[in-house]
Amino acid sequence: MWMVIGEQGGTPTEAAARAAQFAHMAEVTRQSPGFVRGWWGSDEDEPGLGHALVVLDTLEHARALKRMVEENVTGVRLRIMEIGVEAEGVA
Repeated sequence: MWMVIGEQGGTPTEAAARAAQFAHMAEVTRQSPGFVRGWWGSDEDEPGLGHALVVLDTLEHARALKRMVEENVTGVRLRIMEIGVEAEGVA
């Protein structure tokens, strides 16, 4: 599994606008080949900074998502990470 990690400035600080932006980003990303799971949120210390964590099934799909975002979104910083270990909490 692979993760695309994104960071972008210009995230709305107003809650409804921010939620709408993240919902749009999630809907677009959900349609990407190999999509497994994703999270979108704003930075605690810098509310105008947004973060995205998106898991994809293959490196090729992660690269394709990264390319698509870079071609369509300005001011975004993306990294691809191989998921080497996964851990879950116990209840």
